Amino acid sequence: MTTVLYEQAARRHLADAETLLNQGRLANAGQLYGFAAECGLKAMLIACGVSPDADGGLPKHHPANSRRTHPFYKHMPILKDNVATHGQLIPDGLLSSRYMASMPNLAHFRGWSTEHRYWADASLPFNLVPNWQSAAKEVATMLDQAKQDGNL
Repeated sequence: MTTVLYEQAARRHLADAETLLNQGRLANAGQLYGFAAECGLKAMLIACGVSPDADGGLPKHHPANSRRTHPFYKHMPILKDNVATHGQLIPDGLLSSRYMASMPNLAHFRGWSTEHRYWADASLPFNLVPNWQSAAKEVATMLDQAKQDGNL
């Protein structure tokens, strides 16, 4: 069975993104900043009481309707928007609100997409990579705080 460890994945993606950025490989650095933030948010959701599946990942299906996909089973930037919109699905909403407030630059991911992995280099929004970097680093700082708080 596969074991999902969102925090570990977030930190791995962030470290690799930094390495790629330092090598001037913006396309893949940008992708990894988004995945780092996504994994960090998913770690936060579980830390705030969202029940994981047997593999440790977020549930695929909505708790009230098994035919609908769970709103947290998404990629950035939809995940960020769904956390704000569907906050009532987070058992510890106060804790979640506190952690979300520590990441004000998550809105920078509005221009990020998993689809970028298919795009021609000339079409990629390289000018947004520094924004994605700063937002991903905020997520890492939030994970550090959650760990210090004893929630991770």
